Amino acid sequence: MTNAEILGNKLFELRKKLGLSQEELAEKLNVSRQAISKWERGESLPDTDNLITISKLYDVSLDELVGNINSVENQIEIVNDVCDNDDPDVSYTVDAEDSTGKKKSISIFWHAFPYPILITVIFLIWGFVWDGWDIAWTLYITIPLYHSVIECFKTKKVSSFAYPVLMAFIYVLIGMLWGLWHPYWVLFITIPIYYAIAEAIDSK
Repeated sequence: MTNAEILGNKLFELRKKLGLSQEELAEKLNVSRQAISKWERGESLPDTDNLITISKLYDVSLDELVGNINSVENQIEIVNDVCDNDDPDVSYTVDAEDSTGKKKSISIFWHAFPYPILITVIFLIWGFVWDGWDIAWTLYITIPLYHSVIECFKTKKVSSFAYPVLMAFIYVLIGMLWGLWHPYWVLFITIPIYYAIAEAIDSK
């Protein structure tokens, strides 16, 4: 059984459970009955928008919709086929190994990674081991940077990156390590330049 057929069976079961005909579901999704039929027969897959609408209609999460599949490889392939990585709610990647030991891209929220906890651990080690309390706290500035990088990948917009935070981090670090508060304040002048370039890139 192919991945599309596995998902198709799931869609068929959920529709029957809700007591909808293919025509009624097609009307709710604003698609043709033939499209519904093809999805349930595993001949094609619904696009991202339709899959999200279906999950809301059936009151199940996307994970539940594609998660009841026997093998991890099938889950990986189905979500990769369906998600076109242009929706903030479904666009995310992480590496996992398939049966051949190769890395594959699967859908999962990188937001789940405990980056603030990691920073706290590094902060404590730096402080206790090397007595670097006065500098180590600057690591916390990187937390919004981490999340802004995720946002860049989700939205595919360079302007989503927290460039001002990066400049603040560099400025504070240079100032505290070498006392060069002046003239390195000029770093902040690059902020409007960055966003002007970022907006130009995003517009394309």
